[in-house]
Amino acid sequence: MSAKITTDSFFVLRAPKLPVETLFDQQDSNLMLSQWLATPGVMEALYVASPSLVERLDQWREKPHSKQGKKVALALLRYLIRMSSRPTPFGLFSGIHTGKLGTETRLVSDSAQRDTRKTRLDMFLLSAIRSHLADTEAKSDNLQYHPNPSHYFIADQCRYIETYLSDDAMQYRLSAVDSDEYFNTMLDLAKQGLSFSQLVEQFKLRYPDAEHEEVTQYLEALIDEGVLVPNIPLPLTGESPDTALLKALQQFAPETITTKLSQAITDLAAMDEAGEASPQQYHDIYRYLSELPIKVQENKLFQSDTYRAFIECELSQQEVSRVTKQLQLITSLSQTSQNNPLEKFINQFNTRFEGQFVPLDVVLDDESGISVSTETGYDAPLVGGLQLGKANSNQTSTQTQSELDFIIEQAVSMPSNLGKDCIVLKSSELKQRVKNKVDYQFPYSMAVMLSLFEDEESNSVVKLNGCYGPSAANLLGRFCHLDDTLNKSVVAHLAQEHNHSDDVIFAEIVHVPEGRPGNVIARPHLRQYEIVFMADSVLDPEYQIPLHDLYVWVENRQVKLWSKRLNKRVIPRLSSAHNFSARSLSAYKFLCMMQYQETDPPRFSMPANLSSAAYLPRIMLDNLILKEKTWRVERKALEALLVNQQVDSAKLAQLKAQYLLDDWVSFAAGDNILTLNLNQSSMVEILLMETKGRTVVELSEVLTSRFTSRVTDKQGRHYANEIIVPLFTETAKPYRHYIEKPLENITATPITRRFSAGSEWLSLKIYSGNTIVEQLLYEQLVPLIEENSTLFEKWFFIRYGDPDWHIRLRFYGQPEVLCGELLPKLNQLLAPMIESSQLHKVELMTYEREVERYGGPQSMALVENLFMFDSILIAKSCQLVEEFGEDIRWRVALACTDRLLSLFDYDAERKLNLISSLRAGFGKEFNENSMLRKQLGNRYRDHQTQLDDDFVKLQVSQLAQCDETQQAILALLEAWQKQAEPVVKEILELERSGELNLSTDSLLSSLLHMHNNRMFKAYGREQEFVIHDMLRRKYFSESKSL
Repeated sequence: MSAKITTDSFFVLRAPKLPVETLFDQQDSNLMLSQWLATPGVMEALYVASPSLVERLDQWREKPHSKQGKKVALALLRYLIRMSSRPTPFGLFSGIHTGKLGTETRLVSDSAQRDTRKTRLDMFLLSAIRSHLADTEAKSDNLQYHPNPSHYFIADQCRYIETYLSDDAMQYRLSAVDSDEYFNTMLDLAKQGLSFSQLVEQFKLRYPDAEHEEVTQYLEALIDEGVLVPNIPLPLTGESPDTALLKALQQFAPETITTKLSQAITDLAAMDEAGEASPQQYHDIYRYLSELPIKVQENKLFQSDTYRAFIECELSQQEVSRVTKQLQLITSLSQTSQNNPLEKFINQFNTRFEGQFVPLDVVLDDESGISVSTETGYDAPLVGGLQLGKANSNQTSTQTQSELDFIIEQAVSMPSNLGKDCIVLKSSELKQRVKNKVDYQFPYSMAVMLSLFEDEESNSVVKLNGCYGPSAANLLGRFCHLDDTLNKSVVAHLAQEHNHSDDVIFAEIVHVPEGRPGNVIARPHLRQYEIVFMADSVLDPEYQIPLHDLYVWVENRQVKLWSKRLNKRVIPRLSSAHNFSARSLSAYKFLCMMQYQETDPPRFSMPANLSSAAYLPRIMLDNLILKEKTWRVERKALEALLVNQQVDSAKLAQLKAQYLLDDWVSFAAGDNILTLNLNQSSMVEILLMETKGRTVVELSEVLTSRFTSRVTDKQGRHYANEIIVPLFTETAKPYRHYIEKPLENITATPITRRFSAGSEWLSLKIYSGNTIVEQLLYEQLVPLIEENSTLFEKWFFIRYGDPDWHIRLRFYGQPEVLCGELLPKLNQLLAPMIESSQLHKVELMTYEREVERYGGPQSMALVENLFMFDSILIAKSCQLVEEFGEDIRWRVALACTDRLLSLFDYDAERKLNLISSLRAGFGKEFNENSMLRKQLGNRYRDHQTQLDDDFVKLQVSQLAQCDETQQAILALLEAWQKQAEPVVKEILELERSGELNLSTDSLLSSLLHMHNNRMFKAYGREQEFVIHDMLRRKYFSESKSL
């Protein structure tokens, strides 16, 4: 089934301030720079980007050929390149415009003098002011304190994340204090939002004998250590951060500070309103802000965003629809298996907490939880601030080649294509190469990024820059303050995303990361709810979700969040482009990673086998450029181009012939892309400066030099462009929650869930090969268990393969009997087998009950009884395998499954629905395709006669009709059912009384999984898949005959 992708009604166009002709039409660098600096608005833009460079301009003007003059010239040239060739928004150099989708594409820029902008004070300055006032105004009666929002308790220790300013950036560190009665009292008082004096007064009312001076010192210590934090909001979401901070400061801060801050905000607003300003106006603001009692840095003072003026801004709906079809074709030929970014976390969580709802702050504790970040928050001054690379990993990539990889590699290596500029793949031909039905995992909300061009014959050419999501707001959020139309459009888009999955809550992640990213992640309120972590929000508390309200659980190999207060599943979203993978606290990184579990937007990448090719032609799919031309040139060859600081034309011609190089090339250094002309010595110098330490330099084609940009102005000049089009995947699956009664599980009466050696549960791990362990079970362990049944009340086993194959054997009874009498008997049996190397090892272990998975505290002991009866059934079934063959396993599994469903009062329709659901889950797990479905159908037909016969005869009334094998199976099933039936009745009674904390569907899913786990000694998941497939086919055929 193809994905139904629709477009929203708006898009965002990104374009630089100046046309590409500014760069392309000039040759002499100094002349080009002089004309550029004389362009209206350039000096202002340059000052906002780099005040120090503006100060050094005279070094270039007076002595352009001096060493310092050349340095300034090269720096200026970089900025000129930025302003004329890169559409990515940057200060006053480039900006955005909101357009509408329509019947045709018309993109005409107005004069740059008509651009508007919004300028605010830098977040670093605002943070420094707040930090200063938190120290100097700590005892103000108008300043309230609250507990550190990151605090949580592990036993009697309170752990929290402390914030501090280091050099030029925000930093965090993990801290902890021991709690006692006085600590908890002060924490509770602070929850009311009290001032310093009020906290002292209220504490003394609780403890009249406490000395005022001692209470004051104790409170000061809690504030100094960051346990209590002042309420000085500097919000990332909502109104502009500088305005929001000013409002807060006006309640308690000295007028000398608030007056200057207010004046700066007013002056910047006036400059924005005028549409232009001189560097001196900015410098005047810097001068009077320098009088503040903090360190003020001119280069960290202003943050500007530009809204580009356009006469026409319409995009053809038909053009975008064509691209969405091409994206689906690309996906259908690419690798579809998705790696869950939290796979490691899931494995660790299941090992320690499987089935449980665990508080988020507890599960992510860096000391006792599961960390997902290398940034633990530990104070490490020796390495603090060092930008160390990641340690090398010995793991190698084993990514399989996709069909699209093969197609591209074949096309590139075709003799007729060697030396070509471009290879065009045809959709009509590629569709024939799609082999399997594709299960598209596109997010409901996503966006495609495109650049629009025309060729010499005015045919449309589109460059695919990529897709992202969820959601489409990720690259749009920070610009919503520029344009009310954009803001309303994004909010409406996200509201539609919520309506598609109205069973859950979408919540915006609000966090101030380490460093200085606050300027580019500040954004208006875009969603109804926010998860606020180490940040401020002015949203009504009803719509703020603190970390301590969130619980984590794992369901169907997906990590999920639950809000205890709202009693809803929460879907985290980050509507900013912040790179959360680097230097981020665990909780923030974890929440961001959760976005990418269940969906994956369309992606394209070149085949890994071509990653070192010296030259690759442009790759297109019809009119869609997938990858521009690429060259990998030895750096020493580029160095050789400069002779006496000038480009040697003969060497350049030779290099161009050798690599088929263009005159104009681009080089990407991180997210900074430089457009360079190899004929210009200054640009070659820039390239060599940017590539120091490399042996090979990767260069790319400059598409604006080959094709005509479709973004123009009234003078017919052309602009580099990038267009972001928000999309909806109408066929995307809505987010649901499937665990029933999560709140009941969270608030259930606690029962003992962990049992170590010496408790009433004795648990062993017995390691060896699959067959040896199974033979040990039914030949020796079961007889020993039967002979010593008075030493315990119940027992059961499961098979386990992580990290090595073993069975886990568990006994329940009196601790002194289990350890004093039963364990020695087990040791007497097992020790000689260890000595002879039949067994690898035997270990005692802690048994951790999966209470939530099996219905809660009231049903757990009953389920453990079912485990025992199932273990007896399986052990005796394994004995039958010796006599009657391996088919016994699947025959007993199918018959027992059907009987268990009947015991739980399932009729034919409910049986079919449940087994169909379980079978569908396995189909997804094993990437089911048409070929696999056909093979499963053949396997069912191979066994259908036996299966049908068993379903008729495996009941007491048909005993006389049974053959020898069926009689043996029937005896086992009858014995099992006699034991299990009264227990199932008790469980159903719990369900009727509301004491079973999940549905019988969920409980049966787990019971059936454990039954199959015990039954099959190898390939358990695969065999369980086949069992469910065969049973579904059986039930389905019976439903058709009714």
